[in-house]
Amino acid sequence: MKIIITESQNNSLKRLLKEERKLSNSLRRRIEMLDYEVESRLGKGFYAPDTICHQYNDEEDLLENIIGGSIDSMYFNYFSNMGEDWPNIYNDMVKYVSYKYGDEIRNYYVDNCLKKRK
Repeated sequence: MKIIITESQNNSLKRLLKEERKLSNSLRRRIEMLDYEVESRLGKGFYAPDTICHQYNDEEDLLENIIGGSIDSMYFNYFSNMGEDWPNIYNDMVKYVSYKYGDEIRNYYVDNCLKKRK
């Protein structure tokens, strides 16, 4: 599934990436892997169009679950040894995924669930 980013999302993402200098080096090195974790979930398994309507109450629930699953994978694959830095890395990942993918994930739910109910 290809993610299409609107101009306002692109501007927000650019602003976030400019702030990325404040992110830890370990997260900056792995941003592409975080993108992969999020993008690989859309349209597959628990997040398939025919499954999400039954599994998740609304678009915010779906967004939170995709963010949570992506961050869990990142933690176990890359950050399990971070210790004290983990809370900051976690918060930065939540913010990054929300900015870059939030609207796309919400629209994915609406397109596949709410429009079919009408």
